[in-house]
Amino acid sequence: MSAAALWAHFRRLLLGTVIEGLLESGVEVAFPSIQISFTDQSAFRVPRLDNYMRFHGELTATLLRPLEPAAARALETRLKRAWPELLAVVDIPIGDRLTNDRNEVHVTVAGDRLKVSFDLEAD
Repeated sequence: MSAAALWAHFRRLLLGTVIEGLLESGVEVAFPSIQISFTDQSAFRVPRLDNYMRFHGELTATLLRPLEPAAARALETRLKRAWPELLAVVDIPIGDRLTNDRNEVHVTVAGDRLKVSFDLEAD
């Protein structure tokens, strides 16, 4: 699989995870407004002898109604659980395991804009 295909696959995985979190937390967004971006600090080297993943970036979306602080906390909590859950089931063919080295997720709101900043790392 090419690097571009791997990034597209992870973007879809992240999008599905965030959508599940939005639904579970009762956060309503305009789905066409959802944008996911990765910074240059991101890296994806799996499967290799040197398995490593880091996904650094943000997801933004337009809120359809004001976000209650409890819903923002619930969304952040849910998304912080997602990375360790994903790593627990990643099956690398050479018998290596990826360990959770960083799991930073922050949900912020500015006006009607939701921002989920993430820095997820496993080695």
